[in-house]
Amino acid sequence: MRSYLAKSLFLLLLALPAHAVEPLQLYGAEALYAVERKGKSIGQYRLSFQSQAKGGFDVDVAMQLQISVLGLFHYDYRYRAREQWESGRLAAMQVYIDDDGDTREYRFNRRADGLYRLNNNAGDERLGDNLLTSNHWHPLLMKQTQLLNTLTGNVSQLKVELQGEDELQVGERTVSARRYRLGGDLENTLSWYDERGRWLGMEFSARDGSRIRVRLQSSTEMNTREES
Repeated sequence: MRSYLAKSLFLLLLALPAHAVEPLQLYGAEALYAVERKGKSIGQYRLSFQSQAKGGFDVDVAMQLQISVLGLFHYDYRYRAREQWESGRLAAMQVYIDDDGDTREYRFNRRADGLYRLNNNAGDERLGDNLLTSNHWHPLLMKQTQLLNTLTGNVSQLKVELQGEDELQVGERTVSARRYRLGGDLENTLSWYDERGRWLGMEFSARDGSRIRVRLQSSTEMNTREES
């Protein structure tokens, strides 16, 4: 019965408009993910959520990666983003990336006719309207045909396919998860969500062809439920 109710809730969630999504109910104030390459830890990915006035909320995203090979090669990667949501839509976002010393920034802002990427020297570019981001936390991402790719600043096309169900280890718990292939421009990216639409992790190919795995370790909401 519990499983049936959870599945019914997830289906209802998919049918609701984006403004009905409450990330603090899914994750609590924070969710922490481990990042692995070839079975070894290389960093972490952190989501932080904060409520704002009139039903809005902010999402802060931080990822830090460090890869060393035999002491001869060392690679550092830093990623930060802040999403600002108002009335169920992405209102603004700032992204900062330090790719082993190569830095870049993206800024986005909503206007009356849609979401724009702000360009310093060239004209601002309209990207679309109800775009979700590649930060993956949003439970309706798997219903989209495109997303705002925060690593490139561009819109990526999707062709999402449900591939099956897996059992994932989240902390000390085993959680049932739906496995999706994002397809389209992100053909090699897999993403997992639980029955409530909470993001459990992803897997994608690095530039050297190795697979990078992001796994949920804990969230404030899950910890609170376990303690109650």
